[in-house]
Amino acid sequence: MKYLIPILILAGCAQTPPKQEIIPVTPPVVPLTVEPRAQQMSRTEVIQATMQCEQDGLRAVPIMSKRMINGFLSDIVIDIQCLPKRQPYF
Repeated sequence: MKYLIPILILAGCAQTPPKQEIIPVTPPVVPLTVEPRAQQMSRTEVIQATMQCEQDGLRAVPIMSKRMINGFLSDIVIDIQCLPKRQPYF
């Protein structure tokens, strides 16, 4: 009787799990759109726009775009929008 429990544990672990079928999933092809004419804001313009939003009691939200620089995509700021500050949920 004292050997029955270890044998059952070892027998239960010795079973092979059922094989699962792996279905390959291909991601959808999405075309990349890059705007060549989007004007990037300078660092000074971004700072001034952010300060103006904060002085008015609003929060600054940057509008970002991507630009191809030397063969690599880079994030650029093209606009700053002032939105109301978030209210607490409680």
